[in-house]
Amino acid sequence: MQSNKVIILGCGRQGARLAELLEAEQYEVAVIDRTASSFSRLHHFRGEKFVGNGVDEEILRRAGIKQAVAFAAVTNGDNTNLMTAQIARVIFEVPRVICRVYDPERASLYHDLGLETVSATTVGARMLRNMIIAPKILRQYQIGDGTAVALEFKLSSFTDGMSVEQLEIPGEFRIACIVRDQVPLVPPADYSAREGDHIFGAVMARSMALVKEKLQISELAVNFPSRGGV
Repeated sequence: MQSNKVIILGCGRQGARLAELLEAEQYEVAVIDRTASSFSRLHHFRGEKFVGNGVDEEILRRAGIKQAVAFAAVTNGDNTNLMTAQIARVIFEVPRVICRVYDPERASLYHDLGLETVSATTVGARMLRNMIIAPKILRQYQIGDGTAVALEFKLSSFTDGMSVEQLEIPGEFRIACIVRDQVPLVPPADYSAREGDHIFGAVMARSMALVKEKLQISELAVNFPSRGGV
C-alpha cells in the first residue's frame, strides 16, 4: 500500500491549519514542534504529535519521515525551515519538500537550489495589491510553467444570462466551478450565468486579453511569478 504520510514541522496557526486540512483529506499527518503548548492549536486532529527540534534526525525518524510522501517546514524561523527542508530532501529523500520562508530574496535563492519555497510575505503583499488595484478579479496565478493561468472572478452584468458554453473559449478558457449564493457547482455547458456569479476557471496565458475582452473584465491582476515560490 502506498504511503500517505505527511510530516509538518511547526505548529503555529498555519501549521495547525495545514495539519487539519490534510487530515480531512485522509492523509496520515504527524506534527513536530519545539513546545507542547503549541499543540493546543490543533482542535480536530487525531494524528501524532512530537515535541522536539526538526533538525534532530531521531525525532524525524520517530515521526515517520522514512515513509513520508511530503514534508512541510512552516516554523517562524527561516533558518530552521531551510535547514530541515534540506535534511528531509537530501538525507531522507522525501519526494515532496515544501519550505515557508518569510524573506522573499532567500525564498528565490533556495528555490533556485532545488527547494520548493513559499514566501508568505510575497503572497500576502500580492493578494493585497491585487485587491486594491484590480478589484474585478479576486485572484490570478500561474499554473506550472506559466503557460496557463488560474482565475477567480465575479461575472458582470454584461454576461448575465449567457451559458457556460458561450462564456468559454474551446482550448483556451474553461470554467471549472461556479459559486452562486455560496453553493459551488461544476456547471454543464447549458448552465446560465448570472451577474455576481463567482467563477473559477483556467485560461491559456496567450488568451488572457481575449478573455478580458469577451467577459468585459476591466482590470486583470498581474500574474504571480513561477520562480522563487509563490
